[in-house]
Amino acid sequence: MSVWDLVAVVVTVCVIVTMAVLLLLLTQLVSVLRGLRSVANQLADNALPAVDNLKETVDHADAELERLHGVIGAAEEISQNIRLVGRKSARVTSTPLIKAKAVAAGLKSAITRMKHD
Repeated sequence: MSVWDLVAVVVTVCVIVTMAVLLLLLTQLVSVLRGLRSVANQLADNALPAVDNLKETVDHADAELERLHGVIGAAEEISQNIRLVGRKSARVTSTPLIKAKAVAAGLKSAITRMKHD
């Protein structure tokens, strides 16, 4: 056996060992990828219904907010109307009330003068 024959045997053994290690790593990688695919499928099966449920909840909350917006608008309108009614009633009643107080003061003054005379 010559030196070149020995080198060829050593190189062949190294290539065979390297190929065996690569084959082992490749089978491990395939196993990990299968597990990853399984987990991804489970995640999709569990997450998609949750997302659909969340979408329904958000849609319901949006509808309720629209209703609440209408109620708040109506309350603001009622509050404004009450303020206007209060102002108008104050205007309507203030003049006669002032006149009534003036008449009462005048009567009191007249009564007081009558008593002293």
